[in-house]
Amino acid sequence: MWLPWAEYWYNTTYQKALGQSPFQVVYGRKPPALLSYGERRTSNSSIDEQLKERDVALDALREHLLLAQQQMKLYADRKRRQVEFQVNELVLLKIRPYRQATLRSKRNEKLSSRYFGPYKILERIGEVAYRLELPTDAAIHPVFHVSQLKKFVNQQKNIVPTLQNITEKLEWQSQPEEARDYRQDKTEKWEVLVAWKNLPDYEASWEDYDEMHQRYPNLHLEDKVNLKGGSNVRPPIKLVYQRRNKLQQN
Repeated sequence: MWLPWAEYWYNTTYQKALGQSPFQVVYGRKPPALLSYGERRTSNSSIDEQLKERDVALDALREHLLLAQQQMKLYADRKRRQVEFQVNELVLLKIRPYRQATLRSKRNEKLSSRYFGPYKILERIGEVAYRLELPTDAAIHPVFHVSQLKKFVNQQKNIVPTLQNITEKLEWQSQPEEARDYRQDKTEKWEVLVAWKNLPDYEASWEDYDEMHQRYPNLHLEDKVNLKGGSNVRPPIKLVYQRRNKLQQN
């Protein structure tokens, strides 16, 4: 009964992240005032009781939402790093890109985090964001939260020097490097274990054989006739990317 009121109260409450209420974001104007019934009375006892109960429920919702916001702020403050950078300072940019959507893998499968750079800080924006001087061929927006930045120190290892493979949607675009192994799925369709250029071995992924053959005709794939015949000239299996579910992680 009170769920619509809870939804309304939440959507009309100021959100610091938005700088306004969700209602204003959607409709472009402030929400209409929700008047309290207060000490008023009506001749209909049933309506009178419902309106008084509504006031009590809205007061409780207001208190719980404020408490939840305070707890979220407290948690965020505990996790927040007190780090500041100066204009012209060199930093590394931490990005965890998605697998490119053109592959069979779902977009929500992310690759391992990696550092790109170094890049020069051009401007500080607010308390926790910085604008970086990215290469002209970079497709992503140049403003980043401080949590994504790390001070650059000479001779650091495992740094990706270019953003050319990162799209504006933070997808990693890569070309297949080689076929590592083959298998059949439950429907007896052939799959190929593909290693991708500029990605480590553990990011290799199983892809549909026919789709890879059609999309990348220059990729050397073993003939299906040989696969069905049990050819033993296939490369050995190496580390493979596998997405762990939440039950396995706990």
